[in-house]
Formats: sequence, structure tokens, C-alpha cells
Amino acid sequence: MKAIVKLVSIALITSALFVSNALAHGSLEPKHGGVVKEAHDMVFEVVREEKSVSLYVRDHGEAYPTTELLANVVVLAGKEKSEAPFIPSGGNKMVANITIIDGATVLVRVSQGEHHPITIRYSF
Repeated sequence: MKAIVKLVSIALITSALFVSNALAHGSLEPKHGGVVKEAHDMVFEVVREEKSVSLYVRDHGEAYPTTELLANVVVLAGKEKSEAPFIPSGGNKMVANITIIDGATVLVRVSQGEHHPITIRYSF
């Protein structure tokens, strides 16, 4: 009886290790060299460009079309606050005409249709 309990316990622990990967909503590895966050089962990657900021959106590891998304970015750097809208740029990419300096806190707000907006916080 003790052997069966041990065997079942080991099987449950081992399966729990694999279930967490199976339930993930795609990789959190950056695909474009940015900073990745997950929110509401979606993956958002913010990439600092020289004169702009790019936002890439993925759902379950697949590119999510941004044509119907509304998004904006707020950059908080010291006592300064800057804001800009993201514009769809084809595929799963959106671009905002703003820059992010080192040490800034960035808030990205994304909404679609009648769904409530999602706010994601980044630190650079």
C-alpha cells in the first residue's frame, strides 16, 4: 500500500511539472529584442527603437492582428510624463512616436471593442 501511495505521489508531482508548460499562453521570450509581459492570456512585447516604440502582441504564441486594437503608451521619467497613441503597423505590430529613456516607467494600455482595457507596466 505504501508503495502505491509513493508511486501515485511521484506521478502527480511529475505531471504537475509538465502541466504548467502546457497551460502557458506562449513563450515569454522576446522575439524582437524587447521586454515581454503577459496580461489577460496575451503576450505584449515593448521594443525601444531610436525614435519610436514598437508593441508586438501575441496570443498562444501566434501573432495577434492589431488592426482592431486601440493602444497608447505613457512614459514616466523623473518628473516628466509623455504620452502617445500606438498606430497599427501591419501584422501584430503597433508603433508609437515616442522614446523611452533608461530608468523610465512605461504604462501600455490596450483595448479592443467592448472588452475592458488592459494596462501593462514596464520598467526600463
